[in-house]
Amino acid sequence: MKLSTNEKAVYAIFLLVLIMVNPPIVNIVSDYAKTHPFVLGWPTLLVWLNAWYIIALIDFLVGVLTIRSWKKDYNEEGTL
Repeated sequence: MKLSTNEKAVYAIFLLVLIMVNPPIVNIVSDYAKTHPFVLGWPTLLVWLNAWYIIALIDFLVGVLTIRSWKKDYNEEGTL
């Protein structure tokens, strides 16, 4: 199966998000949050995680709208 450039970008961003919201990256952010507990009036770790989850959500929506293989039509029986 050959992936288009757009599909590669969407999958790469998904992978990046998974890396950024799991240890050891979250541990580094948590250590930073000990000395800087708030960013823009919000807890640092909450801002970090929410930012990455928003990036993942936007990436998913872009994938749904642009990747052809994700668009499937189903008949009444639920099959393709």
